[in-house]
Amino acid sequence: MLNTIQGNRRFHSSNILPLFALGTLGIQSLVLLLVLLNTARIGQIARKPVPTLVQLVDGRAITTAPVDPALRTPMVIHAFVKMALGMMFSWSGTVQNAPNAGAGAGNSPLPPVTDPGVPMGNGRVTTASWQASFALKEDFRTQFLAEIAKLTPADVFAGTAQSVLNIESISDPKPVKPGEWQVDVVANLIIFDGNHPQGTSIPFNKTLFVEAIEPAQDPLSDTSTPLQKAVYQLQESGLQISLIRDLNLQQLTTH
Repeated sequence: MLNTIQGNRRFHSSNILPLFALGTLGIQSLVLLLVLLNTARIGQIARKPVPTLVQLVDGRAITTAPVDPALRTPMVIHAFVKMALGMMFSWSGTVQNAPNAGAGAGNSPLPPVTDPGVPMGNGRVTTASWQASFALKEDFRTQFLAEIAKLTPADVFAGTAQSVLNIESISDPKPVKPGEWQVDVVANLIIFDGNHPQGTSIPFNKTLFVEAIEPAQDPLSDTSTPLQKAVYQLQESGLQISLIRDLNLQQLTTH
């Protein structure tokens, strides 16, 4: 009886092992087939041309080109520097009011109002300067705003003075490290007031260090605030100013 039971066990074991081997082989074959199919699909995607037309949520279509995430063209860097500095140092003493909801389908803006400014240290900066300061790196932003407040005449907030930044030249961006560039700016800050209607010129010669960041997301036009729109306008190019220091013009001319 004992011999019969042992014989049956050996019989069942000898039957299970081949079935187990066949099952394992079948699973491995299925996995190999899935890997081959996945490889073929990846190859098809890799061979497809890179899309160059992007449709925006507002209906506009723009063309694009593939670039490294940390790469910015000289044209993009120039445009960003010019816009950021222009907004920070062009003071009109007024701010654009919110759109007039009762002006019909066009929602025409209301007339500009006097700029109350934004308190900064012992002075104030214009609303435009404060908005433009979001182009600066956060750990540098407050410090530089305090310097702008020292330059901003109090007459600006009374509507009797204004300024414009006259940029003479912006150098070609010089790579400092991957995703960071040095740009030299030669400009003059011209302030107009009642005592100097012809304008008083202050040299503004600076070296800027610009670095790549994640581009800002486009805010929804119907729900976004003016501040959100201003921040997006400055950060849509994926750049920020990490440092601004005086430019050594003598060293610049020797090169």
